[in-house]
Amino acid sequence: MSTRGKFDRASERGAVLVEAAIIMPLVLIITFGMIEFSSAYQSSSAATASARTAARTASAEALLTNYATDAAAAAATALKTVPANEPLEMWVYRANVAGYPESGGFTTCSTNCIKYTWLSASRTFDTAHPSGGGWPSTVQNACDTANWDSVGVYVKLNHKFLTKLFGASITLADHAVFRLEPAPTQLCP
Repeated sequence: MSTRGKFDRASERGAVLVEAAIIMPLVLIITFGMIEFSSAYQSSSAATASARTAARTASAEALLTNYATDAAAAAATALKTVPANEPLEMWVYRANVAGYPESGGFTTCSTNCIKYTWLSASRTFDTAHPSGGGWPSTVQNACDTANWDSVGVYVKLNHKFLTKLFGASITLADHAVFRLEPAPTQLCP
C-alpha cells in the first residue's frame, strides 16, 4: 500500500470532520428553532381557543349576572394545555364596531370592561377580585334587535422559551368578539 493512499483517506476524514463541525450548529439551531416555535404556536393556539370559548360563553349568557365569571371559567378550561405560569390576564368587554374595547385598544380596561388576573396555583382566573371599569349585565343590549351589543374577550399569555436561544419569552395575545345572543323575553324589559 502506498503512503499516498493513507494521506488521501486521512485528508478525507479531516474534511468530513470540518464539514460536520460547520453543519452541526446549523442543524441544532434549526432543530431547536422548530421545537421552540412549535411550542409557541401551541400556546398561541390555546390563547385563541380560550378567547373564542370565553366569548361564546359570555354571548350566550347575555343579561345574566354571572356571564363574565362563566366566561373566565371557560377560558381557564381552554388554557389547561399550556404551562400554569404562562397565562397572565383576560378581559371581558363590550366591543366597539372594530371589535376592540371602548377604550380603543388593549392598554386599559376602563369602560364596560372586566379584567381578571391568572392564579397559577389553581390554574384559574381570579374572579373574586376583578378590576377594570365593569360591565353590568343590566346595561347589556340583548333585547333590541336593531342594536345588539357585542362581547369581546381578550386573553394574554407570556410564553417562556426553553432554550433561550431566541429570547427568554414572548407575549402572545388574542381576542374574540361575538354578538350577544337574543335574551329570553322574560329577561327583557
